Amino acid sequence: MSTFISKSEVIRHQQFRFVGTPARTNNQLELKGEGVIPSLWSNFYENQILELIPGKKNSSVLALYTQYESDETGTYTIALGTEITEDSGAPSELGEFIIPESNYIVFTTRKGPVHEVVVEAWQEIWEWSKHNERAFQSDFELYDARAIDMTNGQVDIYISVK
Repeated sequence: MSTFISKSEVIRHQQFRFVGTPARTNNQLELKGEGVIPSLWSNFYENQILELIPGKKNSSVLALYTQYESDETGTYTIALGTEITEDSGAPSELGEFIIPESNYIVFTTRKGPVHEVVVEAWQEIWEWSKHNERAFQSDFELYDARAIDMTNGQVDIYISVK
């Protein structure tokens, strides 16, 4: 494990509701520069998607990875949005997901340019995954107050484990 990334013990995270902009992709396309993640982020900020979501629990942004076809080599859904309260409705153009209660390991990036530290952390996670069992249920990146400065931010990445 890198000295720049910290890793928690297994924690239990309660079920929550999420609303955001979904897209299907896989890591091979993303690594070749043919994926959807960069344009999904651009669309999210340019169209102020967070402002369209009613019933937000807070101002944090989540990048949700779910509906895995298999493992890190298969297709999955990524969605950018936030956690919502139980009684809020999702706008029709956005997707709503219920993330079940699960066990997670939380990887915390170093502080730095967010686009760099998140990629760096995922490389560590993929290496860690070679020797640890991921659940491939729902994983998410948490962009809270620590990530407001995108040039010197810090992000938590929750990886579901068995």
